[in-house]
Amino acid sequence: MATDDKTDTTTTTSTDTTGTTSTTGTSTSDNKDSELIAKIVQEKVDASLTDIKGKLDNAFAARDEALRKVAEFETKEKEANIKRLEDEGKHKEAYELKLAEERAAKDVLMKRVTELSRDVSVRDALKGYSFRNDNASEMAYREIVAQLVQNDQGSWVHRSGVSIREFAEAFSKGEEHSFLFKPKASSGAGTTTATSTASGEVKSLFQLPQAEVLKMAAEGKFGTPKI
Repeated sequence: MATDDKTDTTTTTSTDTTGTTSTTGTSTSDNKDSELIAKIVQEKVDASLTDIKGKLDNAFAARDEALRKVAEFETKEKEANIKRLEDEGKHKEAYELKLAEERAAKDVLMKRVTELSRDVSVRDALKGYSFRNDNASEMAYREIVAQLVQNDQGSWVHRSGVSIREFAEAFSKGEEHSFLFKPKASSGAGTTTATSTASGEVKSLFQLPQAEVLKMAAEGKFGTPKI
């Protein structure tokens, strides 16, 4: 008598010795989620920087236009005053006023040349750092420039007394400015620059107030960034 052979198909799930079911593809899925989150965060940061830069540009443009109008008004007023003096026969006074105007124009020109040398120094100090984008670079530049003064020798330095290059390095290490820079590539847990306090406690630079970071820069405790 013929007997039908029946073949049972059984689906099994592989388990390890602890009884935990093995799952494949989870790591790939997590990586994709992390990349998506990083992309979204980057887009938000870029959009925020663009908006901030736009507002700063508008503010500076409005300021420059106001200064231009004031300068134009003052020039016309001075020219009218000189003409009035000449019409009244007061040629000496008119000459002295013209001379004062020429000196003032020369001073403005010299100030502009000095500011250009400052700007070049700041740009040079920042070119060794990786910014997220051009907007971030411009924001860092403007914030640093706003904190510079001239010392007794006429050199541009940070108002704390440290050099532009030293302040640029301290600026780059400030946690409040980290959003301007590209995140550093790291393997494993990564590393964090640390320093010791007077009590011997080791702290990350990110945990220190900016004033203390600047003090450390003034004491030469930072290296020079590679360019």
